[in-house]
Amino acid sequence: MTTTDPVMSQSTRSAAHQALVAAARSKSRSAARRSRLSNALTTVLVSVLLLVLWEILAELLLADRGVIASPSAILQSLGADAALYTNAVKVTAWEAARGWFFGNLAAIVVALVFVQIKTLESLFHRLALALFCLPLVAVNPLLQVTFEPDTAKVVLAAMSVFFFTLVGTLLGLRSADGAPMTMVKAWGGNSLDALRFVRLPSGVPSIITGLQIGAAGATLGAIFGEFIGARAGIGVLLINGLMTLNLSRVWTVAVLTTLMATIPYLFFGLVRKWLAPWSASISSAAPVKPASRRRSLPARSGLAFAWLTGSLVVIVLAWYAYLHVFQLTPFVGKSPIDVWSYLFSAPKAVEHRGVLLDGLRVTLVHSGVGYVAGLVIGVVTAVLFTLLTVVERVFTPLAVALGSVPIIALTPLLILAFGRGLWGVVAIAAIVTFFPTLTITRGGLKGVPRDAFVLMRSYDSSRLGTLWRVQLPYTLPSIFASARIAAPAAVFAATVAEWLATGNGLGHVIVNSRAHSDYSGVWAAAAVLTAVSLVFYSLVSWAERAALARYAPTHTS
Repeated sequence: MTTTDPVMSQSTRSAAHQALVAAARSKSRSAARRSRLSNALTTVLVSVLLLVLWEILAELLLADRGVIASPSAILQSLGADAALYTNAVKVTAWEAARGWFFGNLAAIVVALVFVQIKTLESLFHRLALALFCLPLVAVNPLLQVTFEPDTAKVVLAAMSVFFFTLVGTLLGLRSADGAPMTMVKAWGGNSLDALRFVRLPSGVPSIITGLQIGAAGATLGAIFGEFIGARAGIGVLLINGLMTLNLSRVWTVAVLTTLMATIPYLFFGLVRKWLAPWSASISSAAPVKPASRRRSLPARSGLAFAWLTGSLVVIVLAWYAYLHVFQLTPFVGKSPIDVWSYLFSAPKAVEHRGVLLDGLRVTLVHSGVGYVAGLVIGVVTAVLFTLLTVVERVFTPLAVALGSVPIIALTPLLILAFGRGLWGVVAIAAIVTFFPTLTITRGGLKGVPRDAFVLMRSYDSSRLGTLWRVQLPYTLPSIFASARIAAPAAVFAATVAEWLATGNGLGHVIVNSRAHSDYSGVWAAAAVLTAVSLVFYSLVSWAERAALARYAPTHTS
């Protein structure tokens, strides 16, 4: 009897322990269900409240200004012209979906090549950036004469997606965990093994974030393409609503395009949770590089100049290749020599430069102020979402909706609200800057490994202390990645606003040149805008390298 007592006692303790574990798990699942139900209920209540406030604002407070259409007016417009809207959404969604697919596919493939072959990135990265910086106001008519109308819209949608996903994918692939990378090398693995087993899994969250943002970009590109030569689509309805001053139609189009971008955004958010539930539990710090002999200043300057020169040669060759492959007529297609002559050696070169410089000064003010405002608001909002989960639950749908409305649909409404002066254009540039900044910064804050929080809690650190000492330094690469993406986007938004509303700036110069069939002026303005965006991007990249070298050296590449 005495020999069985310890066994029985151990069995009893084991059964009691299992019962306690089961009870704890059941309690945890119940708490999780209550939390999800509470979150869903909060979202529904806040959404209903926002709709009621929208209705009151539109029907009572701003009815005389003709700025906002109420939800009831939008529903009436949808009911009255349901077949018209359904057909338009089908046309635009098909164009955007194809552009989204091909643009993302190209971006991911290019990012994989860049990570594996650094020399190709040094040569061709600025070409990819130049394609992103090309003003759609000038590119759209050129694509329409280059491709079939449907293909031109798909190409424009793909161009609007490509660079966002490229930057996000490169950021994710280079955030590979240091220990696994070291293990791959220790076991004799090569760069392809590191890509397969470490970089790709580590890059999944950032890749999906690029896919999320690309949904809005593809929709914007497709609608922009419909502005010239289209017979159906959301863009056609938008033009019709603007020309007939049909406010309900304009707002209905804005709501439909928001849904077209928001639904894929939310879907890929779920995909991210499913494919990468581990993304917040591992470190994404790159391994610390061994110290190497630092080159002298003349050597570094010479190397940078050589890479810059090589990149410019690649861009010029691509320009000539485009003219040659697609056989553009000399009247429409202008070479770099034609643009140089237009600006410096033509009889009216001084006049041409004066017009462009006057427009450039206006555009720089519009885009610069909007860029800084959108960047600051985006980072602050991401921090608030991290610190206050109730704020995140309440305002995330509103932020996604705001970022998903195509800037073309939003511009006339913001101009009506803020006027045709500085602040109307600044508001547009700030909104375009805000959404990618919020999305990428928020992803970076959520990607901080859990062991870092455990360590800070062991030191009794406050939430603000943890944010300042761990989360923000860890998120610096994401913040600067969003800043780089937003820099050319702010210039683009300013030119669109100038094109549609203000009558000044380089956006207006391009439209005026097109109206007078001055394609040399169109190409010259596009070249100036692209060069300015490249400089803008390079300045942000320089600030990024300096900041990361001091505050997050393990993330420098």
